[in-house]
Amino acid sequence: MTNPPDEITVERLLAKVDRQEPVLLLDVRNEEEYRQWRIEGRRPVVSTHIPYFDFVEDEIAATARVPRHGGELIVVCAKGGSSAMVAEILRGSGLPAKNLDGGMIAYGEYLQPVEVPPDGADAGHFRLWQINRRGKGCLSYMIVSAGEAAVIDPSRNVSVYERIAAGARARISRVLETHVHADHVSGGPQLAALHGATYAVDPGAEFELKLRADSPRDGDRIVVGRATIDVLHTPGHTPGSMCYLISGRYLVSGDTVFTNSVGRPDLGGHAADWALLLFRSLKETLGALPPDTRVLPAHYAAVSEIGPDGVVSASLGDLRERLPEFRASSERDFVEAMVRSVRTPPESYASIIRTNLGAAHPDAAHMAEWELGKNECAASAHHGTERTLTS
Repeated sequence: MTNPPDEITVERLLAKVDRQEPVLLLDVRNEEEYRQWRIEGRRPVVSTHIPYFDFVEDEIAATARVPRHGGELIVVCAKGGSSAMVAEILRGSGLPAKNLDGGMIAYGEYLQPVEVPPDGADAGHFRLWQINRRGKGCLSYMIVSAGEAAVIDPSRNVSVYERIAAGARARISRVLETHVHADHVSGGPQLAALHGATYAVDPGAEFELKLRADSPRDGDRIVVGRATIDVLHTPGHTPGSMCYLISGRYLVSGDTVFTNSVGRPDLGGHAADWALLLFRSLKETLGALPPDTRVLPAHYAAVSEIGPDGVVSASLGDLRERLPEFRASSERDFVEAMVRSVRTPPESYASIIRTNLGAAHPDAAHMAEWELGKNECAASAHHGTERTLTS
């Protein structure tokens, strides 16, 4: 299905800005929405802000404020409705404006699959994809081997995983969660039900799971075709947090550790207790893994974390050197720094957790609204963690 010539999809827009083609984004949302969350590319994006109601009040004056950039002019709003009207006004004034189809909601839901380049010994044994939800900084994974597929931390738009499986002629046999997510509604239960796959998640003692699911256990080994997935219990972000070690070298780390930070331990209201668990997970469980282990996290904070190969990753050895959370030698200092980093989570997180536990069944509109904006799952350097932890 092709878009009208006066519209552009999120996929095409991101491809343009990543290639640094001349594009001007005109954002017509209100000031607060524009300030809190906007479109990012792997190259700098030129954007300007003129609220929609300025065009309603005075089309001529608002149009005169639009910079003459020389590149393609793309109009953006929350859902694509107001921006379509503004784009029409601009075209009527002689400016060749296009509307971003679906607006920021479509940007927040867009999934970009990138294949993780295999190490030499793994080539031909399995294929591994990182599926990047660019607008939220969320990452999920899919491993395919010998006609079988496993999906880890799927987003609620499950069609992308089904397309990858179909293209690889593989059957989705397992769906795994690293933990009960707070920032986005999981597509795991739906994907498992559609394909008769085993669904696994550990809610921990703090949560009551209302879904039918297996509980992954520390030390379990899952076989997918010719690939192995070892289960590592890494409590801290949540008591039930798991990491999945693929082929002994690719660590799907969930929210335990990211490429520039660690997972916040305060979302359950037990910051000190969970921070202590996190310290031990970093020092003991992950400390036992070799330094060339490739860490593949569930989130990232900035597009600068996307590598030249399109993948968000880092070696475990590099993280041990760079992140003060790894270098902290004292449990007390680590816990105190984590407690200082506590900040109020978005109100929607409680509703998302209930949904992921199977205790609530919201409609698509509510889920889309809850998921607006980037994830807030990392312990924040701006609240003291990176500046106060010492070796």
